[in-house]
Amino acid sequence: MRIVCASQPAPGHFLPTAPLLRALLAAGHEVTVVSSPAFGPFVRRAGFRFRPVGEPWLAADVTPRPFAVGESPTVRDGDYTFALDTTRANAWAAGDVLADLRPDLLVREPAEFGVTFAAERAGVPTSTVGVGFLRTGDRLLADGGARLLPIRAALGLPDRVADLDALSRRRYVQTAPEVFEPVPDALTTLRLVDRVRRPADAPAVRPRALVTMGTLLTSENLLARIMDDLARLPVPCVLAAGDRHEEVAATAPDHVEVVGFTDLAALAAECTMMICHGGFGSLTTAFTHALPIVVLPYNVDQDFNADRVERIGCGRRVDWHRLGEGDLADAVAAVHDDPAYRVAARRLADDVAALAPPAQAAATLVTELAADLA
Repeated sequence: MRIVCASQPAPGHFLPTAPLLRALLAAGHEVTVVSSPAFGPFVRRAGFRFRPVGEPWLAADVTPRPFAVGESPTVRDGDYTFALDTTRANAWAAGDVLADLRPDLLVREPAEFGVTFAAERAGVPTSTVGVGFLRTGDRLLADGGARLLPIRAALGLPDRVADLDALSRRRYVQTAPEVFEPVPDALTTLRLVDRVRRPADAPAVRPRALVTMGTLLTSENLLARIMDDLARLPVPCVLAAGDRHEEVAATAPDHVEVVGFTDLAALAAECTMMICHGGFGSLTTAFTHALPIVVLPYNVDQDFNADRVERIGCGRRVDWHRLGEGDLADAVAAVHDDPAYRVAARRLADDVAALAPPAQAAATLVTELAADLA
């Protein structure tokens, strides 16, 4: 089977599809990732074939919305011009790429629409791999979904909200535990991260917070405010700072160890809690390793994720405007010391462990598609 994956050019969008794609490769299927030319090096380093489509841009160069560009989830009237122009251009440009690749299935992440519309226009079946919550209905419209309808109309596709909603639900692969958000009609679940097991004779993990603010945090102001508050924390920290680790380490407090790109799961196994922005990849790592969480949401779907973490009982949220007021240190102390947060985190880890492993999810997807095409 020939499979194409369509993703926005951002690691946080693409990486949740990677376990399923690797399982499909292992089962003997062809897999090609289609995205912005600038994203090609990242995809190839991850071990996948790549075909470029559209203009070269990276989400790290703009402030992202779920499929657009905006300032934060609290700014509801952002400028969608860039996203709409990119979606429109990709929807037309991807036609030739798909005609060449002749895919039997398009696997997409929920924020990619340009290549997705081209695939729909070509009659290619689609499957959506969830990244956090299910973006349909009111949520999709709140994220600017209605602005996509004229693009669909120009492509000759059905342009009702219900059609766009159905597209996002089709062959949905749920990557979040049901307690995070139930999706009754999901085709299958998918476990994104396996827990890193420490050796049986390893010493007990000492109190330490894993700090990560994702792959798209580029604001100097936000980084400076984080570092100021980390100096007040009551526990040692390890801060995953990606390619900025040398720069960040120069101003880090003594009790904060700064590391570059690394295996976040391996770090999580050596920590007792997490402080993060509420990105789904970071949360999944925390969930898998039963880490209580303090969430500092600053963009896209992180507001929803932070609220859900509090509702589940496995963590607390601290809003950015409260940094410098002592709220982060208070939340860290509460989450670290109150056993109720750890109990809830352990229950959530059990839920994650019950999700389907990638090979099983891939087999379910292929079987369903074959039956649908028969």
